[in-house]
Amino acid sequence: MGIIVFIAFTILQLAFAAFILFLCLAFVTGGPFVPSTNTAVEAMIKAAHIHPGMTVYDVGSGDGRVLFAAAREGANAVGIEINPYLVWYTRIRAFFSPYRGRIRVVWGDLWRTDLKRADLVFVYLIPWRMGDFAAKLTRELPKGAAVVSNSFIFPNWKAIHKDPRHHIYTFRVS
Repeated sequence: MGIIVFIAFTILQLAFAAFILFLCLAFVTGGPFVPSTNTAVEAMIKAAHIHPGMTVYDVGSGDGRVLFAAAREGANAVGIEINPYLVWYTRIRAFFSPYRGRIRVVWGDLWRTDLKRADLVFVYLIPWRMGDFAAKLTRELPKGAAVVSNSFIFPNWKAIHKDPRHHIYTFRVS
């Protein structure tokens, strides 16, 4: 019996260590998991002007809040998330939701993800990575694609819509 307890304890500790590792990795690559509030998500959806059939990416999708809200508006929502725990959490929720088939979550790094198919990108990154991400968006997104940012702006980009109450900014790729 003692060996079973030891093995279970060891597995639990390794799982916890992996979770902490992915939290730290997310901070280095773009941003730690900080869930957007429901009011911020609704403000982001409103600012995005989503139409049915749009392809929407949420880079650093976390627990999938933005994906579910976008799918509710008729979008095909794709989440990119570096933390596999959050990927599986969102996949399970999507499977049992009325939006199954419109939400897809990919375990991956936002810097290695091809965004060329996106009509709209949601982003909530740490401020010092916004400039690098702006360059990636300029290279990959089609002209006219929208980008909605939670809390932080892109240097040298002019916001086409600002919601100062919720700290939401909308940009258009030119």
